[in-house]
Amino acid sequence: MRNVILLLSLLFCVNIHAQTSYSCTYRQICTLDDPQSSQSTQSNQNAQSKGSTNCNGYEDNSLFVVNKSETMFTHTTESMKSSYYVESKDYDTKNDLYTYHVVSDVGNRYDYIFDAKNKEVRALANKDGQMRLITFTVKAVF
Repeated sequence: MRNVILLLSLLFCVNIHAQTSYSCTYRQICTLDDPQSSQSTQSNQNAQSKGSTNCNGYEDNSLFVVNKSETMFTHTTESMKSSYYVESKDYDTKNDLYTYHVVSDVGNRYDYIFDAKNKEVRALANKDGQMRLITFTVKAVF
């Protein structure tokens, strides 16, 4: 019994920091009129009021997994798996936002915002000269 208590005490004292996963259930894509009017950390609602032309959403189960050292993350959907390599990262302590400036495994650049407080993962991307805000609704963070 004494050994069990000692083992449990050690387990509680060890600070375990592992990968973080964001399970998502919904995806919305907004095409923005004016990329200068949007900030990568703004909410989807603000994006719609500041120049989005078209927003379409749909059910989409997916999983983001950020590695322990925050140097890369993967995004897995039903049909594909993509890797993103972190070039730089920022943490906004006031709003509890993690922003990652990344390059995908096929060479595309994105700004990703992981917002556990508001249960969203947002990506800002330039596709064919138009800015797109992609918002994923988070079901769980673990």
